[in-house]
Amino acid sequence: MLYLNKSPGIPKNDKTILPPAPPLTQTVVKWAGVDAQNVTGNWRIVADQTAAGSYRIEQPDAGVPKIVPASATPANYFDLTFNAKANTAYRLWMRGRAQNNSYSNDSVHVQFTGSVTDTGAPINRIGTTQSTVVSIEECSGCGLAGWGWADNGYDSVGPPLYFTEGLQTIRIQGREDGISIDQVVLSPDTYLKTSPGAPKNDTITLRKHLNSVRPST
Repeated sequence: MLYLNKSPGIPKNDKTILPPAPPLTQTVVKWAGVDAQNVTGNWRIVADQTAAGSYRIEQPDAGVPKIVPASATPANYFDLTFNAKANTAYRLWMRGRAQNNSYSNDSVHVQFTGSVTDTGAPINRIGTTQSTVVSIEECSGCGLAGWGWADNGYDSVGPPLYFTEGLQTIRIQGREDGISIDQVVLSPDTYLKTSPGAPKNDTITLRKHLNSVRPST
C-alpha cells in the first residue's frame, strides 16, 4: 500500500531503486468459525469477539472419554479446504482454547484427503483411523491459559506435513471435547519454523488468506 497515493520516485531523471517486493507466501490461514464446512455432530459455531472473524467453532465439554485412535467414521467433525503444493513441507498450527483451561479439553485429531509421507505414501487420511494430533497444551504440566497456538507436536516440534498436488480437505474431529478453535494455519514458509503467536493468552489474529498472497507492507 506504500505507493497507492504517491509515486515511488520523480517523473524525470529519477535514480530511485526500490528494494525487492516481499516474497509471495504459500501460507494458508483459515478462520475456523467462518470457513468451517460440513459441521457435524456436536461441533457448533459460536459468536466470540476474541476470535478471528468474531466466531469460533467449539465442541462443548460433555465428559466424553478421550477418543483414541481417530475414528474412520466420526460422529463429530468439521472440514476446511485449501490447495497444496506437492513435494513441499508444511507446518500445521492451530489457535485453540480449552474449556476451563483444562488439559482434558485441549486436543483434536486432524486428517486430510491427500496427506502423504515425505516419500509419497498415504498417511493420516480421512476415512482411516490414522491422524496427526494437535494438543493446545505444549507439554505435560505446561498448563493452559486462554487462546494458545500449538502445532502437531507435544514436548517438541511436530513433524512436517506433505500432500499430493491440488485441493485438500482437512477434517478435524474431536479427541477431547471442550475445545474451541478459531484459526488453522498450514505454512511451508512464514510459519514453517516459527509459531504465529503465543502458547498462552494469545491475541494474534492473522489475516485470512489461501495461497500466494503477498503480505502487506
